[in-house]
Amino acid sequence: MAKESNKPTARGGRARRKLAVKRETLTLARLVRQISRSPELGWASLIVIIFTLVSAAITWWASTEPMVAVDDTAKRTVLARVPVQLMNVEATRMAREQARQREPRVYTPDEAMIADVLTSLERLPAQIADAESVEDVDTELRRTFAIGTEAFAALKQRVGENGQATEAWRTRLESLRRQLERRPILDAETYRRENESLGESIQLSFASARRSVLASGVINGEDSDQLAGVAEEMATQAGIAAELVQVVRARLASMGGPTFRFDQQATGELQDTAAARVEDVVNDHPAGAVIFRTGEPVTATQIDLFRKEAESFAQAGPAGALMVNRLAQLLACFVIAIGAAGYAGLYSPRIRRNAQRMLGLAVLMLGAQAVTVFGTAAAPELRGVTVMAPTVFATVILLIAYDPRVAMAIGALIAVLVCHSLKEPVATLAALMAGVGVAAWQLYEIRDRRTLIRAGFVIGATLAGATAVAGLVGRPGARPPAFDRVLFDAITAGAGGVLVMGVTLFILPTIERLFQITTGMTLIELRDPKQRLLRELQQRAPGTYNHSLNVASIAETAADAIGADSLLTYVGALYHDVGKMNKPEYFVENQAGGPSKHDKLSPAMSLLVIVGHVKDGLELAREFGLPRKLHTFIEGHHGTTLVEYFYDRAKKQAKSKAEDAGESKQSELPEEIEYRYPGPKPQTKEVAILMIADAIESATRSMSEPTASRIESLVHSMAKKRLEDGQFDECGLTLKDLHTIEESVAKSVTAIYHGRISYPAGETGTTA
Repeated sequence: MAKESNKPTARGGRARRKLAVKRETLTLARLVRQISRSPELGWASLIVIIFTLVSAAITWWASTEPMVAVDDTAKRTVLARVPVQLMNVEATRMAREQARQREPRVYTPDEAMIADVLTSLERLPAQIADAESVEDVDTELRRTFAIGTEAFAALKQRVGENGQATEAWRTRLESLRRQLERRPILDAETYRRENESLGESIQLSFASARRSVLASGVINGEDSDQLAGVAEEMATQAGIAAELVQVVRARLASMGGPTFRFDQQATGELQDTAAARVEDVVNDHPAGAVIFRTGEPVTATQIDLFRKEAESFAQAGPAGALMVNRLAQLLACFVIAIGAAGYAGLYSPRIRRNAQRMLGLAVLMLGAQAVTVFGTAAAPELRGVTVMAPTVFATVILLIAYDPRVAMAIGALIAVLVCHSLKEPVATLAALMAGVGVAAWQLYEIRDRRTLIRAGFVIGATLAGATAVAGLVGRPGARPPAFDRVLFDAITAGAGGVLVMGVTLFILPTIERLFQITTGMTLIELRDPKQRLLRELQQRAPGTYNHSLNVASIAETAADAIGADSLLTYVGALYHDVGKMNKPEYFVENQAGGPSKHDKLSPAMSLLVIVGHVKDGLELAREFGLPRKLHTFIEGHHGTTLVEYFYDRAKKQAKSKAEDAGESKQSELPEEIEYRYPGPKPQTKEVAILMIADAIESATRSMSEPTASRIESLVHSMAKKRLEDGQFDECGLTLKDLHTIEESVAKSVTAIYHGRISYPAGETGTTA
């Protein structure tokens, strides 16, 4: 019994094998030990440090911006951390405006107008000197000056011996000039504005000096009653006889314009000077004062107060509190950076092994954060787009460049980083996560443009709904107008989702080149028979082209059977033998009977021609710009397999020469390694499938009776031979996968090369 108990059972062996596999699973500690021996660790550490510093700097800057628009609803209560003095912009503006209004307005005299009035009055006695009665005076002159009998008699008395006006009349008119220069006559609009002004005085600007007079003394030149009364008053004060007052009044009434005009420039200078003398109206806000209150509309003054408080805290805040604030933001960004680096290191070897991809990932994350922060600060009213779109766009880029798992993880970290930078609530984070998840769901595989268009509308609808829910949840106590804002944010977020897909569709070729990836859209374009390289293959090597079509069909079905990328496998199979078009006649599928070209060549030379189609294919792939993914099919579809036909010929020739020379040295036989393809071995399951399909299709073509059983036996033997040769060691192909591939390939080949019935002679058609 003891002996039997020491013997391992089958179940115990399986358990130990599972434990061994579990121990080989890549853990974080094992990952650290592995990468500590490689230079990638140094690059990763440097990138994490730089990312942390730049991200923290963006977050620090974001903390100085309110990130809300005027009339938006505050999502959180913000208190002043330090006392703040803030200028009351509205009160200051009003005070300065009042100072401007109180400042005297400046008026410039119309010297020509005043001189014309006085000159006409001065000449009036001379103009009537020859008249014997008032009826003899010119009618127009009589009407203009309202000359009656008494006025006529009085004017006659003002006529001197020389027929001109007397000196006494000139003296009275000079006094009238002084009256006109003290009592400005204005047009109606200027008079109205002066009455609305708060100034108690005005300034009359003459060439020699300025004179201040009471603003109440201005006259509306278009108000006939006021003008008549003032004219009579000025004439009386000038000492003009009562009989001639009506003459002066009539002349001023027919003046046709103001005696003073408003001087905009001089008045503006005086008002600006007065406004500059007014000190700012400053309001004191003690520490602990409320800046924003949750659920209440935000005003422009509150936004200014927020910025001022942030500036004051940065300059004069407690050193300890400031340091703790900065350190907390730095650590948060560092944790996010470590999370992204750790996830990429554990689950994305393409990133872990390539410093450029590490840097690209960091730049993508920082770019999404920067666009979100600066975009929201610049246009907070469009936060539905600025908060949601950058994170979703970065996720879409990662989906195209890598895989859904990496894209969702990094997209989630970007969402956390964005919400941390903007101090957004959990509801916003949930909305971002919804957008990231739907993007990963919709863009699992991009095979055509309709996929991107459909994804754009689905993502847009998801973002719109999630943003609306987040807005309602994140705005407790919001007043009814806030619901309009929620609706607007939802609409802009939905538009942002559609915009992301539009931009992605536009720059997709650039993304493929930058990340060296190939999407299904590109592969579908490459499988078109009208592609230049395929057309040349069809024309120069038609047998190889038909062989490639058959191999592609067989390989595509096998790839589907094990869940591999069938589209990539199909396209890779189409192009795997393009190198044969350089020397098509040396390959059996292109030979139309007759002697073979290889009959005149040595085995070594034939080997160079056969193996050379791989190198030629790679050169053609680069020349025609085929994606790097297809290069692996060209260089790896033979792996490091042995070119058996020419190796056997070489051995036979070596043995024959040895026998002819009477020698039996085995050292003269060729080395097997010399007759193998240079490789590399298949690195992916898709290339391994192509290797099997290519070999089986070629071998089946040479069978005389390709029955189902013989084909199955051939498939199994050739797959087993390549397995034992180690061709599948580097592609991750399991025995279960290999068995499934064998079954699929056997069915496909049997369907292509099925047996046929021979018809009797004389029947239409000989086979079926």
